[in-house]
Amino acid sequence: MAVCGYKTIWKLVNTTTNVKVTQETTRCVCKVIDPEGVALRSAHRLRRRVYTNKGPNFTIHIDAYNKLKPFGIAIHVAVDGFSRCVLWLEACYSNNDHRIIAGFFINFVKRIGRLLRLVRGDAGTENVWVRAMQIAFRFNDRANMSGMNSYTTGRSTGNQRIERFWVNLRVKFTVFWRNYFKDMVDSSLLD
Repeated sequence: MAVCGYKTIWKLVNTTTNVKVTQETTRCVCKVIDPEGVALRSAHRLRRRVYTNKGPNFTIHIDAYNKLKPFGIAIHVAVDGFSRCVLWLEACYSNNDHRIIAGFFINFVKRIGRLLRLVRGDAGTENVWVRAMQIAFRFNDRANMSGMNSYTTGRSTGNQRIERFWVNLRVKFTVFWRNYFKDMVDSSLLD
């Protein structure tokens, strides 16, 4: 089953092959080849991604939360991909300083007393040292998750475990503080 619509397929066919087809022809062919996928896309129903994780501490998800950053509070978190347990939740003045984020990572590794199998983060500059350290720590392992395979990068919005955590944090905590600080700014109590 195709995971993209007829416009994407039409563009791909016309730009990568010598075949030139119309959008209408592509749409009709897709409807014949993949009626279930066309029906789902037509109903605007997205299939949820299935997230699998092999166990506790198999994949650690890290990310930064910038909603309070205008008020001088940057939050960084790591979540276990299996249990969704928060491994660290740190507030500091900057999420952009890779030394600070690397410090959170090193402190966690020291606290648990072992190396992490896989770390997942976004491509932000704050994660470059964590990425370098994780790869260096696991460089000589003989496992398939060693070296370059021990850190994976993806879009921040695709980091399901962290994104769900941010929703909970916003609802239960940060919405109050954002409003509080905004009121202080509006009242000229906070610059």
